[in-house]
Amino acid sequence: MKKTGMIAFLLLATLWVQAQGGITGTLLDTQTRKGLYLATVTVYKAADTSIITYRLSATDGAFKVPGLPLNTPLRLIATFTGYKVMRKDFTLSSGSLNLDTLWMAPDSTSLDEVLVVAERPPMAVRKDTIEFNAAAFKTLPNALVEDLLKKLPGVQVDRDGNITVNGKPVNRITVDGKAFFGDDPKMATRNLPSNVIDKVQVTDDKEELLRRGDDNINNVGKVINLTFKKGVKKGMFGKAYAGGGTAGTYEAGAIANVFRDTLQVSALGYTNNLNRPGFSFSELMQTGGIQRNSDVNSNRSVSIWRNASGGTGIRINNINFGGITEYGGISTSSGLGLNINHSPNSKQSIFGQYFYGNVKVDVKNDGYTEYNNGDTILKRTEDEKAQVLINAHNIGLGAKLRPDSITNIQAGINYMTGNTVDDRYTLVQSTHSVLGNLSDGRVDLDRDNISRNYRHYITYNRLSRARKGRRFTVNHQLIWQLRDNAATTHSFIQYKYPQPKDSLFDQLRQEKVPTLNANINGNYSEPIVKNLSARVDARYEYEYLTNTIHTYGLDGSGRFTILNNGLSNRFERTSNNLSTALGLEYKYKKLTVTPRLRYQSQRFTNRLVSMPEDVVQRLNTFLPELGIVLGKLNIDYRKEVILPDYRYLIPVFDNTNPYVISNGNPNLVPAIRHSLQVNMYTYDPKLGLNVWGWARAAKIKNDVIQNIVLQDNGTQIIMPVNANGGKSISGNGGINKQNKFSQRFTMNSNIGFFYEYNENFFSYNNELSKQYRNNTNLWAGIGLNWNDVFEWNNNVNYGGQRVRNSNTALFQSYRVSNYEISSEQILRWPKHIILENNVAFIQNSAIVDPSLRRFVRWNAALNITMLKNEAGVLRLGVYDILRKMNNTDVVLAQNMLKYSRGNVLGNYYMATFTYNIRPTGAKKKVGGQSLLLF
Repeated sequence: MKKTGMIAFLLLATLWVQAQGGITGTLLDTQTRKGLYLATVTVYKAADTSIITYRLSATDGAFKVPGLPLNTPLRLIATFTGYKVMRKDFTLSSGSLNLDTLWMAPDSTSLDEVLVVAERPPMAVRKDTIEFNAAAFKTLPNALVEDLLKKLPGVQVDRDGNITVNGKPVNRITVDGKAFFGDDPKMATRNLPSNVIDKVQVTDDKEELLRRGDDNINNVGKVINLTFKKGVKKGMFGKAYAGGGTAGTYEAGAIANVFRDTLQVSALGYTNNLNRPGFSFSELMQTGGIQRNSDVNSNRSVSIWRNASGGTGIRINNINFGGITEYGGISTSSGLGLNINHSPNSKQSIFGQYFYGNVKVDVKNDGYTEYNNGDTILKRTEDEKAQVLINAHNIGLGAKLRPDSITNIQAGINYMTGNTVDDRYTLVQSTHSVLGNLSDGRVDLDRDNISRNYRHYITYNRLSRARKGRRFTVNHQLIWQLRDNAATTHSFIQYKYPQPKDSLFDQLRQEKVPTLNANINGNYSEPIVKNLSARVDARYEYEYLTNTIHTYGLDGSGRFTILNNGLSNRFERTSNNLSTALGLEYKYKKLTVTPRLRYQSQRFTNRLVSMPEDVVQRLNTFLPELGIVLGKLNIDYRKEVILPDYRYLIPVFDNTNPYVISNGNPNLVPAIRHSLQVNMYTYDPKLGLNVWGWARAAKIKNDVIQNIVLQDNGTQIIMPVNANGGKSISGNGGINKQNKFSQRFTMNSNIGFFYEYNENFFSYNNELSKQYRNNTNLWAGIGLNWNDVFEWNNNVNYGGQRVRNSNTALFQSYRVSNYEISSEQILRWPKHIILENNVAFIQNSAIVDPSLRRFVRWNAALNITMLKNEAGVLRLGVYDILRKMNNTDVVLAQNMLKYSRGNVLGNYYMATFTYNIRPTGAKKKVGGQSLLLF
């Protein structure tokens, strides 16, 4: 039966191929008689000008268009920026037709002026901009911009909504050249309906290029500009949704966008208990321009989580904005957001934003941690329950000004505040493989953490009218942060070894850490002779940080008033960092070489109340740098000085967790790192082929490692120390290919890898050894699309970790692997019905329990579109059909294997209704909708 079906399928495929034909030809310039590269050749049905397919011409102007129907009147339209449109009608009666040479004459008239809407090509290359005609890429009636982007050649959108074009990340999305919700890509792609879009324009991020102060276009991201259909910007559009399900699950939310020419106002709100944050990472990080300068990265703490059940969560500067937390659990998230943009003209843009997030988390975790030492194993088993409550606010204001064609000014201010209350209760047991049970205990830990973050920035870029290549850039930013934490510990531990005893422990630990960081930097480029320029840059950075720790014990009345001086201290660090660099930039054709020498002068003053005098460190260092660009290939070498984290310097025991006690080391010195990085991003629009990759190698002197001392009762004391010889090698690469067999049938495929090798010293019980870690990830995927009626997407992911130690007599090696195979099917048939099915098989070899080691995640949904223009969608979904979902995690580090299992949502049914509010100002252009489409 299977053979018969296969034969029938091959027979039908053969007949289908035989019923198609193709054309070839060459496009030449009438004046230069040279080929036109990347001209768009589009074939339409002559009767109704419906698009059949399109291709781009090669470097010599040659083109080949397969998959055309026989015995049907067709029309070829060739377009190229700066040239007259070329039209040619033909009919294929046999398999192929050679059109020979087609001549195109230069013309300054805009293509939009000479082409009717139906004849506009699906894709056009205009100098450094790739332009897509949105009408040529079919989407569903209720589709969003994200769905449209997924259909464009060279554009990749991952499951989190992150966008890459030809392997490069999209930094922001603009609407008619103006900011939309702080330039955050996901705010546009996941909220704007695709049926209001006229064109999608992709170009290099010129603003990032100016901030970098060089001409290396390979190292900057992309910008997508969306142009709306006429009339849309005078309307209101958005969506509202609400749903409920079994097990008490629910979700609700809305977003409304109001356009009044130069004014954009967007408001949104959400609530759900489905482990989903209401705002994306980019939405929060780009509020007030937080991500506009890479200098912020060193002063920002960001964590993003994802678990096997599909939940996600985000924390920025110790403030959680929704979804799962780092502890897992089931989260209830709510929030509000408001965005206002005013762009009176192309030279001015002002925006303001506000976000509020509320998260409640119910956590239940159980697991164990194993420490191996020779032929013995210390195992600590934990059963944990927690309740977490988080409230966070984020407000930002910003402006972009362009006084003239050579000057750009950007400025912004941002304030973020949050409070986290974390109450957790843990049962702990420590056992030794030889000595048996070491202790049983209960630890109640209540944390109340307050975070405050203020930041402002300004960037000034100016080019020269008099001399090409001359530019001047100045950046300034100031960051103030406050962490005010209180941790109350109540524990009762029964020690069984070396001597039986009961330990009752009550403590309040208060820590207050205000930090001020201010910097200013600038760079100047001056052309010396042809192909040679000089570059000078300078930077000054000031930081002042204090860390005040007060630890209290209980008094006779049950209050924490007795100060423990041994566990209290005050630490201050003042740092001044001045650096300047001089370099040359030599260009020859596709080659650019930029050697630079940086001088860095640093002065650090560390002050401890418990020490008689300050510890002052001075460093004066010459740091060589070298950049080489050869076409799409980039090579970068640099030497850097890295300060130890201030928390490593404070010599005060942190015994909040009585099983793992940490201490600081004020004698740590800065690390010296040498790094070499190579990257390449290349895209062939004619073949629809994208190849990208990067590799990085680094060697560190005075690396900071942890010295772990194991006590007889199973308690560990950890202190950071310096060690030489740290090495790392990592690489990441991939290939993406889009095949367009016909206008109806397309295939997208990808394959990629990530590899990381780390070699570091490891200190255990004051004995030094070397640890070697390998991390490998492999993935591949293939997606098929038949006329948007049926989609079939398949992916496979493999991950492997290995940890081994040079001292094999004491420390055993660990090796774990995991993989996931997933398949998604979407069927849009019959009319108004959309079926979704998603199945994934997941396995983790490190999990001991066979029932948890592998499981199947199966979700399915039925979508029913309704109302006028399918503005309403009813979604009926079922999650974890097989009731096999689990949230397990395995971590390998040093001589440790940590396993944990947390509570998950599990099986539930959900019905959600979504109503799409269509634009009111474009009745004829986008379907004649009114605001309410009942």
